Amino acid sequence: MKINTCYTVDIKSQYIFKDGQAVGIRRVDEAVMKATRTACLDALKFCVNAFLSDWDSLEELSCLMRKRRGDLLIHSTKNNIAAYQGFDESFPYLPSYMRRAIVADALGIVSSYVSNHRNWERLSVFERGSEPKVGYPTAYELTFYDQDRILNLSEGSVGLKLYSGKEWKWYYFRIGEPDARYIAKMAASRKLLSPVVEKSKGRYRIRFCFEESRKLIQNEDPFVYTVLAVDLGINAPASWCVMTAEGSVHARGVIRLVGDEDRLRHAINRKRMYQQAGKKSHSIYRRLKHANELLAINTAREIIKTAVLYDVDCIVFEHLDLKGSKVGRRMKERLHLWCADNIQDRVELHAHRNGMRISRVCAWGTSMLAFDGTGRVQRGMDAGLGSYSVCRFQTGKIYNCDLNASYNIGARYFLREYKKLPGCPELPKTSRCILADLRNLMSAYPALAA
Repeated sequence: MKINTCYTVDIKSQYIFKDGQAVGIRRVDEAVMKATRTACLDALKFCVNAFLSDWDSLEELSCLMRKRRGDLLIHSTKNNIAAYQGFDESFPYLPSYMRRAIVADALGIVSSYVSNHRNWERLSVFERGSEPKVGYPTAYELTFYDQDRILNLSEGSVGLKLYSGKEWKWYYFRIGEPDARYIAKMAASRKLLSPVVEKSKGRYRIRFCFEESRKLIQNEDPFVYTVLAVDLGINAPASWCVMTAEGSVHARGVIRLVGDEDRLRHAINRKRMYQQAGKKSHSIYRRLKHANELLAINTAREIIKTAVLYDVDCIVFEHLDLKGSKVGRRMKERLHLWCADNIQDRVELHAHRNGMRISRVCAWGTSMLAFDGTGRVQRGMDAGLGSYSVCRFQTGKIYNCDLNASYNIGARYFLREYKKLPGCPELPKTSRCILADLRNLMSAYPALAA
């Protein structure tokens, strides 16, 4: 499979050239960047209008031939006279790679509009909403292809072909030397894609994209997998267990990052102090965001270390829908800062690099139901316990709640696969499945495991 990663660097400054030699540096020329972005955006709108008029002839062609035909419609060559000659007059000397990228984007916009409009026409008058409109873009990301860029990573300089308002010229920019070394290191083992210039918080940045190929576990039989079931929590960053198809738990543990958790807790308390005193807390918010991001990075790193240590084939998470309001009082801020999606995305990227697969199961009831089949558990003050991270089973046993959830997560992964087999007995619905159900199934029907 293809894995894409990005690395964004700040443009430090712009080189000043005189007689072909760099004689100094200056701030990034805002006028040049704005002129280039405006020219590309106007060219894109021109192409959208042109292709919309000729869509009947373009629609019949294949994707590649459609791009070629679209390029011939707007651009005149020695052997071709464009049907829309205003493009070359309005955008002279537009780089060919950039022109072809604009043509591809315009064809996508027109194709989307036409399909949406046809679907709208098929509906009855009573079911129709407002008529779809052409989605003209309001901004354009500057993408620089091989012929439009010059990378000199040894000196930390990047050359880009930009529009000065009258002509397309080469402009050279400086990036940090550590960033340049890291980009060169990444490009040595991965394919460097076309970089993109973006503006964020008043600064211009270059986003370098890399592509790499990895082979995942080729055995598609999930019953021979060793899985790492992970429960992402609030009190502890993550709890995990290593499980096989018969319900055997080979290892278990809780990931605790004391330093990162203390850093986040300290930042939260410091922010509250500033808010209560009515002080400005911009730097505190930035520190809080950084501490939360660091906690997510280190949690993902520990999960991958555990997966590699036990040579698992698949990592199983809960499918968490974190959209909407979050209730609660004491832990409300921690819930808002819960970076479960961030952790899962990072683990997924690194797991694919190591050839592991990723799966997700229903999250309902994983912590609420005891893995031994005794029913609902009691947590925190309801059970008379001082901590919300432990729970009491109906039998009176006190157990780590997140570990209990990780057992149920791993069991649900295998039970979902067993349900697909012919001859499998009826099982509880997914939101009620626990580890005891998997073990009972293996005891009653050992042939399924074979």
